[in-house]
Amino acid sequence: MLRTRRVVALFGQARLMREADGRFQLEGGNRHDRLAAIEWSSMFLPEAVLAQRGRMSR
Repeated sequence: MLRTRRVVALFGQARLMREADGRFQLEGGNRHDRLAAIEWSSMFLPEAVLAQRGRMSR
């Protein structure tokens, strides 16, 4: 079985990806793009916990 990443949605230059293991990853984009992705996922994908590649949580 081919295990690949999939694009769930695009928000400007930000990409919401679903990893092969089921985790969600938010990549790229500016602050506005990332905030739009977080807001969208809170409404339409509430079970998702978004990790942001290359960013530390505060």
